[in-house]
Order: sequence, then structure tokens, then C-alpha cells
Amino acid sequence: MGKLVSAAVLLAIAFSLLLAAAMLRSQRPGPVVNLLRLAGYGLAAIALAVGIGSLMVVIDPGEVGVRHAFGYVDPAPLLAGIRFVPPWSSIERYSTREEQWPTRGEQIEAIEALSSEQMGMHVEVSIRWQIDPMQAPKIFTEIGNEDQIRGAVLNAIRKGVRDGMVQYSINDISKRTQIANTMEALVDSALVTRPRAGGGNFRIATVTAFFLRDLQPPPQVVQAINNKIAQEQQIETERHRVEVARLQTEQQRLLNQTLSPEALTKQWIEVLHDMRSSSNLIIFVPTEGGLPLLNIGDLRKNLKP
Repeated sequence: MGKLVSAAVLLAIAFSLLLAAAMLRSQRPGPVVNLLRLAGYGLAAIALAVGIGSLMVVIDPGEVGVRHAFGYVDPAPLLAGIRFVPPWSSIERYSTREEQWPTRGEQIEAIEALSSEQMGMHVEVSIRWQIDPMQAPKIFTEIGNEDQIRGAVLNAIRKGVRDGMVQYSINDISKRTQIANTMEALVDSALVTRPRAGGGNFRIATVTAFFLRDLQPPPQVVQAINNKIAQEQQIETERHRVEVARLQTEQQRLLNQTLSPEALTKQWIEVLHDMRSSSNLIIFVPTEGGLPLLNIGDLRKNLKP
């Protein structure tokens, strides 16, 4: 609109200069008349260029435009390229590139959410999201500019994270991938809204990536979990000691069974059976403790001087 006003002002000035040149020419022709005519034509050309420029809008790559004027919003978005619009229109521009939250250099926001046991959880997430260029006119009508869109996305993130966390218990904290998928689906569904004036639902933005950066239970729960793990390790250690003692006792019992008098007698008989073909003289000496053997051949060797 400002360009159109400027073109009209320049055109009025050019018309005034040409009119003045025509009046002077009839009275007193000279170089001043030619100078006024030249200035008038120059301003007229500039006014024409400004007027044509007011009809053209350049939408850069990665952007979409929404034309609106006098309370009317054009339902057709202006895609990237050179577009011709009425000069009295205003253009609202939106980025169609992938956005990230939190943005670079922005402090990470910790979201406090409740588990299914109503225990407070510390959750940190980051997402990438993108708007649909074809939904830009509805977004402008229902939401507003890009800052207001970011506010709506942030509210959807908080809602989806809290609604997703309440579906899991403290014991499910290790299921990070499953929890992240649930949160992502709920955040994405929270970005769908219904126009105030009625009609079908439309999507503010689409989640293109979701990252669960940190998930921490309350400090007292962490301490209780650590104590439980320590107790389980101690119980396992005691269980191992008891098992070792049991095995040693079983081994000793088997050894005692193997060294019984009956077993020793059997072994002596087997030895005698193996020595029946021996040329040595063997004497049995009966005692109360068993049947020892006396090898005369070895005894003679030991008695020799």
C-alpha cells in the first residue's frame, strides 16, 4: 500500500511539472521549459515503475505468503516465486523450513510431568517441526504470526509430554524409545486444531523428529532404586556363598562315602587281584583296622646293609 501511495505522489508531482512546463512554454520558451518537461517525464517513469512494483511480490524459497486486505484473507497461499497481487494488499510471510525447539543458544526447558503413580518426573525433550504451506491462510486467521505459531507448538509439546508420561510408571523408565514414541504421537495430535468459525480440523505444524533427551525420577526415588539394587546385589552375594558352602559339604560327604571301610576293603581286594601274577612274596597281616600287606622283597632290600 505504501508503494502505491508513493507512486501516486510521484505521478502528481510529475503532472504538476509537465503542466508548469506547458504554461511557461506558451509565455516564455527556453531551457527552463525543457528542464521542467524532462523532470516531469522522469518522475512519471519512476511513478510507473513504483506502481508496477507495488503489484509484484517476491516470495523467497523456504517461505509462503498470505495475502490479506481490509479484513479479507485470501485462502490461496502465495508460494515461492514472483506473484502479482493488488497493490493495497498486505503480505504475511511464514517460513516453511524445518524449525527446531529449543533453538540454538536457547536454554533447554525442563518439563515437569507425572507418572502413572503421580510421581513427579523431570523430562527434557527437543523436536523438529514444520508447517504445511497450504495451511498458511488458516494458520494466519486462527493463530497469527510466526511467534504465535511457536507458542502454539510449545503448548502442544508440553501437553503431549505430560499426557505421554502419565501412561507409564516409574518401573517403565528404561523403556525410553517406547515413551518417546508415545510422546511424539501425542504432541503431533495436539498440533491439530479446529477453527473457531467452524469447518474441518487443520494442522498447525507437523512433528518431523522427536528426541527424549533426559528422563529422571525424583531424587528420593533414585535413592530408593539404588538401595534396592545394592540389596539385590548383597542378596546375590550371600546366595553365592551359601551355594559354595553347600557344594563343599556335598563334596566332603561324597568323599566320606568313598573312604568307608567297605570301599577300602573292595580296593584292597582289587589290588590283590591285580598282584596275583606278581613274583614278590606278599604276607597278609590281620589287624583290627583292616588287612595290610607286607612285601617281603621290598623289606629285604631295606634291611640289607
